[in-house]
Amino acid sequence: MFDQRRKLKPEESLASGVVSRVQRAWSLSPFYQMQLDGPAPDRLSHRPSDPYSRDAEIGRALLGGVLTLGAEKFDFEGELEKLWLAADRNPALFAFMHEFQWLKHLSAAGADAKSAARKLARQWFEEQARVSPNVWEPYRTSERLINLCSFGAFILADGDALWRSQVLSSMARQVRHLAITCHQAPSSYERLKASISLCIAALCLPGCEAAVEKGSEMVRREVRLQIRADGGHISRNPSRQLELVIRLKMFAEALQARQIEKPAFLKHIVRRSASYLQLFRTGDGRLAIFNGGYEDDGVALSSVAGDAESEAEFAGFARDSGFQRLESGRGVLVVDVGASSGKSAAGCLYESGASFHFSSGRGRIITNCGSGVHLGGDWSSALLQAAAHSTLSSSSLALTASLLRKCHATHRRGEDRRGQLLEISRNFEAAGATGPLTHVRRFFLAARGDDLRGEDFLSAALLNLDTDWRLRFHLHPGVKASLARDGKSVILALSNKEGWRFRTNASNIYLEKSIYCGERGLPAANEQIVIAPDVRAGEGGGHVIVKWGINRMEGL
Repeated sequence: MFDQRRKLKPEESLASGVVSRVQRAWSLSPFYQMQLDGPAPDRLSHRPSDPYSRDAEIGRALLGGVLTLGAEKFDFEGELEKLWLAADRNPALFAFMHEFQWLKHLSAAGADAKSAARKLARQWFEEQARVSPNVWEPYRTSERLINLCSFGAFILADGDALWRSQVLSSMARQVRHLAITCHQAPSSYERLKASISLCIAALCLPGCEAAVEKGSEMVRREVRLQIRADGGHISRNPSRQLELVIRLKMFAEALQARQIEKPAFLKHIVRRSASYLQLFRTGDGRLAIFNGGYEDDGVALSSVAGDAESEAEFAGFARDSGFQRLESGRGVLVVDVGASSGKSAAGCLYESGASFHFSSGRGRIITNCGSGVHLGGDWSSALLQAAAHSTLSSSSLALTASLLRKCHATHRRGEDRRGQLLEISRNFEAAGATGPLTHVRRFFLAARGDDLRGEDFLSAALLNLDTDWRLRFHLHPGVKASLARDGKSVILALSNKEGWRFRTNASNIYLEKSIYCGERGLPAANEQIVIAPDVRAGEGGGHVIVKWGINRMEGL
């Protein structure tokens, strides 16, 4: 189950605050600082391979005095030192700077960026030599160590012995600090990722091997709590899944480089988690978007494909996590069939039940809106709602998150020579309901992959509870849509030059503006197909069946 945080009672909250203040005071004391002293490494014994693409454009922009993070742009007029001052006033920039994310991108900008990177690093190592609560927070420390281990050679090369000693000694102190505080990371996902990073960093720094055993035991415990039997992480977020698989693989490679036997669980969990990840791989080599994930990095995704279980063992179904993948010809359909949805970073649930992704070859057609976490403000909470997913939503707010949490979902799947069928039945609970609150969604993907048909059944009791429902189909920004003259179909022109037609038996269908946050940059404008009840036709009093389909057109 999800790691949902229980609301603390006043006395518990007070006790928690006291413990936090005591821990903070202890970490700042000279006695704790002395615990971090130990042998100073003279080199990095292993350099982890980070498969995520480095962005030379970000590196060159930094050299030019400009940095863009999400929707925010920082202009520091070419004075790199100003970045550290600005970071204290902006959480996103604080993480970017103190986790040394900039080092990765500067290392891709060529030799000209080496002096700038060393200048930024020197300022940090001089000003942050001692533990401080925010900068040395466990998860932030773990990310900083991974970036230093992976790209530290860029700032260490050609440096004098004193500079190398300063960097490597600080890294060793951070490893010892992380070994003590790793369990204090605020969320379950951060604890797992930080514990894996602890093991990797300890293996990279000679003299820190004692932390590997402690970190490995914590990884084992967190994996048992957070990774389901089908290999999926409890967040149900494909991007987080990718991050964890890559980090686990880096741990395994570090053990192999140091000629240390891998724990029995590690090889198994890497294969299983990598296989699960293939559920979300689309024709363009990136991820389908669900529960706060992004399209993400195709190079990174390809790097773990070889660790997945064989194709014969890949069933296209995650029983425990609640996802189904149907694939025929060039068509790929990924559907959320789970009763419960994934959690956002703030612990809120995504209202993503029965939502789906559909693509043809490299062209994405139907998608979900994505995550607004990187944009800050109200973006994140807005994109949690059912209206941001290709599923049933409510404009009257009758189908609230509290109702969606009381949802029981079942599904069945069949296949014959004509194609594949998937049926999802969602039953809601609500006090005073006059009958079953049921939403049934059916998909049929033809054997050639050029015809997707769907049907949505809404029970009379559900319609009485919510008379202003909507069925939404969010289109990828690469799709150009136009309403046909018949008023019951929409012509879709894909970026890969394919033409598709969306049809329905509903009388009230229209196009509406939408927002796509499937990439980590600025939101992209797109459109959505909306099916709504037709008040003029007198809908109501009974159940409703909406039929729809998307089929490829020839010669468009």
